[in-house]
Amino acid sequence: MQEEILLKNKPVLEATLEKLGFCLVDMRIYKNHFGQCILEVLADRIEGGITLDECSRLNKELGSMLEQEGGLNERYTLDISSPGMDRPLMTLADFRRVCGRELRLFLKEKYDGKIEIQGTLESVSDNQMIVKTKDTTIQVSLDKINKAKQVIA
Repeated sequence: MQEEILLKNKPVLEATLEKLGFCLVDMRIYKNHFGQCILEVLADRIEGGITLDECSRLNKELGSMLEQEGGLNERYTLDISSPGMDRPLMTLADFRRVCGRELRLFLKEKYDGKIEIQGTLESVSDNQMIVKTKDTTIQVSLDKINKAKQVIA
C-alpha cells in the first residue's frame, strides 16, 4: 500500500516542485516508532543547495497541494528536507551535475572483482558514464549502479 501511495503522489510532487524551481531527490513513506505515518520528501534546487526557509515554504506548499489532491488516505506528517551534501546520485541529471568530481559507486554486480568503486566522474552521456579510478578508467551504465554518492572530503 505504501508503494501505491508513492507511485500515485510522485508525479504530482515532481511537477509541483519543478514549478517552484526545485527537484525531487527522493521520497519515502513509513511509520515512525509511535505508529505515525511520515511522508519524507528530499528536495533540492536543480543546481543544488536548498535553505531551511525554502524547506519550510515547500512544506506548506506541498502540504496544501496534497490535501487538495487527497494524496494520502490517513493522517500523516509531511517532512521536507535537504538531501544534504552527500545526497544520493540517482538520475542522469544528478551524475551530470557532479561531472569532474569524485564519487563512490556501489554496483549491482562485481566489476573486476569489486562491488564498490571510487573515482572521478570523467564524462556522462546517454546511459553511460566514464569513471577514472586510481588504477584504471571504466565505463559504467546507470542501470548497473545500485547506489552512488559524491565523495565529500
